[in-house]
Amino acid sequence: MARAATILPNFIGLKFQVHNGKVYNDVTITEDMVGHKLGEFSPTRKIFSFKQTKNK
Repeated sequence: MARAATILPNFIGLKFQVHNGKVYNDVTITEDMVGHKLGEFSPTRKIFSFKQTKNK
């Protein structure tokens, strides 16, 4: 489904797969999501953290 599609009230209870650029994430629509875009619920960036090395 398109990330730019607006969630309508008749979508409540349905499950969509939204692409984040790498994989498709399952998104189940609830009442709180009405009026938002589908892309808001499929994050595109992963959490960045610095890796510590053993040698100093």
